[in-house]
Amino acid sequence: MIESRRLAYLDAMGFDIWAAKPPEPELNRLVLQAGDGDTLLICERPDLTAGRFAADIARVLAGGVVWAWPDAAGSPDSPSLEEAVGQCLFTRVVLFGRGLQRQIFKGDIPLVVGSARILATDGLEELAVRGSAKLAFWNLLSGLNAGNPAALR
Repeated sequence: MIESRRLAYLDAMGFDIWAAKPPEPELNRLVLQAGDGDTLLICERPDLTAGRFAADIARVLAGGVVWAWPDAAGSPDSPSLEEAVGQCLFTRVVLFGRGLQRQIFKGDIPLVVGSARILATDGLEELAVRGSAKLAFWNLLSGLNAGNPAALR
């Protein structure tokens, strides 16, 4: 019997129809842009990586950068932050945006994930327009480049 017809018969007879709910996509999966470097920069959307401010950040960080953003589909082939750090040997991770930070960590942001130090800051769009946030961010990056862990928080 055709599945849709069977469901219609059961519904007509007054039976509740239960269906398995598909699993929710994992929102902590990342899409990594092709690149080589020891710093992973994670922003909310891929279009944010093409801006002038994003280019300035990449230029300032020594050692090269790789951009990443959340995988909206939650594909199991996409790495989590821990997997990305382990596979690509990142030593620094910068998370842009409070919403993104809550999405990836679901709580307190650790200082270190695997071999990478974590820096959490405002979103790229906010940093690009708020002078005080931008100044604080550049100060944090100078501490990150100098290897000063006290500057990370």
